[in-house]
Amino acid sequence: MTKRTANVSVRNNTDNAIVAISIVHKYSDDYTNEGQWGIIAPGELAEDTMEVEYNTGAFTTGRDWWVVTWFNPEMTTQYFSDPENFRNIIDALEKVAPSAVGAAAGAIAGLASSWTGPGAIAARQAAKRVAKMATEQLTNDESTDGFKQHILRSEDEDELTEIVINEDLTITFKSNSGDSETVSSSREVEQE
Repeated sequence: MTKRTANVSVRNNTDNAIVAISIVHKYSDDYTNEGQWGIIAPGELAEDTMEVEYNTGAFTTGRDWWVVTWFNPEMTTQYFSDPENFRNIIDALEKVAPSAVGAAAGAIAGLASSWTGPGAIAARQAAKRVAKMATEQLTNDESTDGFKQHILRSEDEDELTEIVINEDLTITFKSNSGDSETVSSSREVEQE
């Protein structure tokens, strides 16, 4: 058995910005990794990456499991990967405080036409805090209910896996070893 790492980033393949992006990766019960991005503009591959850990080789029985969440620019709708429509993901995401989502939405509201400049830095940080809260809710237990399986292999070590959010809101996992796809669902977000 060999422990390996790979890098992961998110590509926004939609016509609109996506905000408060969160990824949770679990390799069975052995490793849990998380990453957050504040705002990713249309067509952009996020510069920041997260590192994920996994095992390959003889006697490995683990699997790679993933959850991806993000919001629309107004932060009124939250999207999440939904391979089997398990309720556990929705239950976890509903625990993110509406006041935090509302505060981030307020910070982002003035940036509808531009995702650069001094105001964008504050908006990205506010959105990243909301993504972190979503991540914490998804890593509170070891269950993989509602997670998408996308297996990493030896040829993915130290390489970039792209998680692509497509215009039709499907999600494509692109690794050297192969691609996987899943659908997403959404929920309206209550704001205080």
